[in-house]
Amino acid sequence: MAERTGYDVAVAPCRALLRFLGAWPDPKIPEDIFAVLRFVVATLTMILFANVAQTIMVVKVWGDLNSMIEILTTANIPIFIACVKFLVAWFNRKILKKLVILMAEDWRRKYSTEDEDIMWENAYFSRKLSIVCISLALGTITAQFIMVVVFDANNRDSDERTMYMTSYFPYDIQRSPNFEITWLGQLFSNVFAASAFSAIDAFFAVLMLHLCAQLAILRKTLSKLVNDPRKNIKDGVFINMIGCLVERHEHLNKFASVIEKSFNTMFLGQMVASSFALCLQGYQLVVITSNTENGLSLLQLIHMIYFTCCFSFSLFVYCYVAERLQYESTEIGYAAYQSDWYNWNPEETKLLLLMMHRARKPLQITAGKFCFFSLRLYCSILKTSGGYLSMLLAVKDRIVLDE
Repeated sequence: MAERTGYDVAVAPCRALLRFLGAWPDPKIPEDIFAVLRFVVATLTMILFANVAQTIMVVKVWGDLNSMIEILTTANIPIFIACVKFLVAWFNRKILKKLVILMAEDWRRKYSTEDEDIMWENAYFSRKLSIVCISLALGTITAQFIMVVVFDANNRDSDERTMYMTSYFPYDIQRSPNFEITWLGQLFSNVFAASAFSAIDAFFAVLMLHLCAQLAILRKTLSKLVNDPRKNIKDGVFINMIGCLVERHEHLNKFASVIEKSFNTMFLGQMVASSFALCLQGYQLVVITSNTENGLSLLQLIHMIYFTCCFSFSLFVYCYVAERLQYESTEIGYAAYQSDWYNWNPEETKLLLLMMHRARKPLQITAGKFCFFSLRLYCSILKTSGGYLSMLLAVKDRIVLDE
């Protein structure tokens, strides 16, 4: 029961949201028609009420830099990223189900007290990280909802009712019930997008941190085996134990390879889109700060700062867990090198070279095979976004001078 509880502790937050969206790769319950229906409803709501409608609106206001950036920043790009991630996770649900099964099997294995502590520490940390990701995303939707409601309350005297998001629809949205249905559709498109965006990030973090825990246990077991006095290990047992460790190392390498091969294209799209979105969000912050005539400027500023922090935190999670994976995978080689290998005969010591050689190349999660996620990449993305922001501000100043 404790092992099952450990698995549940790690996956519970992201599992709840993905089940709500019909995209959880449940290893026990087969996929039913209701899960498919929830997936279809969530996907179509995001596409029709947000992406298509706002993309058309961007075309209609083409040339108005501030209006275009406002539409792209507030919902269009983030919801597009969420929709792509959601679809990729859905089409790879069989692969994800295998990873979930492997994770559950790891929790059923018997461990020493120290190894269990490592697993529980990573399980609690991944749960906290998942809760933070989900809370920030849903908090963004809540802040946006409050801002929209306050804006509507301040414009009650206006003859034209304001939509939840600036969008274009090929019908009269001012008539009832068109307005109410469209308004709710836009609201739920944001809720579905925030849920999918954060849940997939949390699920990826859970898988990666579980893999890091298994690598840490492998490293600890290797050090303990090699540093063990020779008299405590019978002849031939050392070779068999090293063979088991090599097999375990290969199993964990395949675990990481499955994640990498399945999602590296999605990671590339998210990295590029996130860099572009962070640039536009920075521009929006500057515009809102300089807009002193609007009474809602302070509320918009708080919402935009919060929204930008939440969006950048998602990318930080990817880079952080990938950095952890690189560290844990290379530490296995250092553990073999720093152990008391000189107490063993040459035939047995040569077996350690296999582990050291395999650990020379760290396990990495790449973005479309172009670059690998790391904290250095995260800093580079922020720097690049800042450069694009400077360009946009220069364009804005040039437009003002021309006018």
